[in-house]
Amino acid sequence: MNLKQMEYFVAIVNEGNISAAAKSLHISQPPLSAQMKLLEDELGVVLFERGSRSIFLTEAGKVFYEKALHILHLTTAVSDELQQMGQGLKGPLHLGMISSVQTPRLIRALSSFVSLHPEVTLRISEGNTYELMDQLNSGLIEVAVVRTPLPTESYQCHFLEAEPMMAVGKPEFFPDPAANSISVASLASCPLIVYRRWEPFISHCFPGTAPDYLCINDDARTSMTWAQCGAGIALVPSSMAKAGGEDLLKIPLKDQGVMSRIALIARKHGMVSRVSREFFQFFPNYFAN
Repeated sequence: MNLKQMEYFVAIVNEGNISAAAKSLHISQPPLSAQMKLLEDELGVVLFERGSRSIFLTEAGKVFYEKALHILHLTTAVSDELQQMGQGLKGPLHLGMISSVQTPRLIRALSSFVSLHPEVTLRISEGNTYELMDQLNSGLIEVAVVRTPLPTESYQCHFLEAEPMMAVGKPEFFPDPAANSISVASLASCPLIVYRRWEPFISHCFPGTAPDYLCINDDARTSMTWAQCGAGIALVPSSMAKAGGEDLLKIPLKDQGVMSRIALIARKHGMVSRVSREFFQFFPNYFAN
């Protein structure tokens, strides 16, 4: 097994079939098929099934695809860093970001980093916090901007200041639309829209059993969309609430502990590229100024 075979395999998966991969690799199809047969024979598994128009990964193929991506990424990162020794910072920053952190403040931070290092390019992967942690663990990205709560024991973390949560929805849903702040418990009879990872913290605010929520979802943007459509009250971080329309009421939650923090995380001993290491140092310094 060698890097070239991994590159061939990844190309086949990305292109969807062998003929398209052969064109993208500028080789003919028979030698590409032969290399895949040699790879499967050496590994002792079938990596993909050939359909009439596309290939279908086996379970072994799915595992090998993730590992091959990781190894190829590490190889590229090491090569790039060796070539950059004695030069300015350059190359891609493989960064994960969840939707609710993509605020003007964070975007300005990224723009400032690129302004300082014009030869750095951003390669942003989006997903929820758990999806991005999986990508970190597999080496597809090297750093990620996420929100608490999250398991911190496996990661290097830089946290920004705590951010209050807000109740966001049409005025008619609120028991007291004129209130300056509101408790979660007072919303027990309201149609609540909750991001799944915050459900345990929100449920803890009710004196008894938590009510049945209208909607539990995996993306804070979904919560905001449902609130904007008049479905109910979304419980979201204040920076996310600001994206809501002027017809929405936005009231801070006054419950202790119902907070969110933006965090930059990296796997312990997992950062490989010089670009990711520099960004990990830049991030807290930028927000400290």
